[in-house]
Amino acid sequence: MRHLDPKVATDRKQRVLQWVVHNFIRDKRPIASSTIASDANLGLSSATIRSILSELEDEGFLTQPHTSAGRVPTDRGYRSYVDFLEDVQRLASNEKARLESQYQNRLQELDGLLARTSRLLSTASHKTGLVLSPQSERQALKRLELIPLGPKQLLAIVVTQTGQIRHWPVKLDAPIVAHRLAALNRLINEHAAGRTIGEVREHLTAGLERAERDLRELQELAHGLLSTVDEADSPEPLFLEGAAALVHGLDEPSELPELQSTLRMMEERGTLARILGEDLRAAVESSEGDRRPVRVRIGSENGLKELSSLSLVTSTYRIKGRAVGVLGILGPKRMEYERMMSLVQYMGGLLSRSLAEWEPEKDER
Repeated sequence: MRHLDPKVATDRKQRVLQWVVHNFIRDKRPIASSTIASDANLGLSSATIRSILSELEDEGFLTQPHTSAGRVPTDRGYRSYVDFLEDVQRLASNEKARLESQYQNRLQELDGLLARTSRLLSTASHKTGLVLSPQSERQALKRLELIPLGPKQLLAIVVTQTGQIRHWPVKLDAPIVAHRLAALNRLINEHAAGRTIGEVREHLTAGLERAERDLRELQELAHGLLSTVDEADSPEPLFLEGAAALVHGLDEPSELPELQSTLRMMEERGTLARILGEDLRAAVESSEGDRRPVRVRIGSENGLKELSSLSLVTSTYRIKGRAVGVLGILGPKRMEYERMMSLVQYMGGLLSRSLAEWEPEKDER
């Protein structure tokens, strides 16, 4: 009895699975074996196709909504399909040109740029666009200015090397005289350039521990001020546009309660920001840097019940080769993965190039 080469069997199974997932995404209907036999042109008999579908169902790649219905992909089936996309297709040149022309009118503040990016992602994908803001604790400083507002109140203005500007009111336990505040400003900014707030605090503390008693007073004040700024409420962590687009991806009325739960979670944004933050930490903490152009989370891979019927496609954006934020698209599992992956990768590169153009000129001394 002739046995089929295992490599040939695996290839057949893979081709059937890819065809089923691709056509389910396109047509939104369960795929029957008869449809594959008549339309797929895979060179397989109807009996072979039925056998392969049964194996794919047993292995958890496909499932049947009803006994007599065709097959639909499971999360594992979608995952196999995404992993199979070795080369992310490029956006059509006219779509790239349209996005680039819209982007030329870039705004002069980082928040505006990120909000515009999330809108462009949503508009181009007809799904939800997400952009995680650069995390303030990782931002290198250009300057930190302390401006008096009253006897016991200051305004701390932080300017990062990416051009981001943040400000917080700071309350003091005791008044500080003008010359002492000027000295404190000089002292902090001697150590601030190119360092994060946490690094400035550590560096300043180490240096002042070797200073005389008079400077120790400044050490305590500087440490307290920097702690207040470091622990202040973070700016908007996530720019999100097009949440209503998820309604258009609703396939079954039974999915409505889950979608309502998802929309409530999206209003808070913190949970989604934490998910995107995992991608950013992976890219920052990896010894070689996580250089995967695109990451795809499918259904249960998101780790949240509210996102179990959705897929999240993300990519990092960078400054000087260092990952500082994440952008992505959230939509139904039945999405055009090739196009969404290409769109996210392209917008990540576009945002990285725009941020690079904003690199500030060195201060004249």
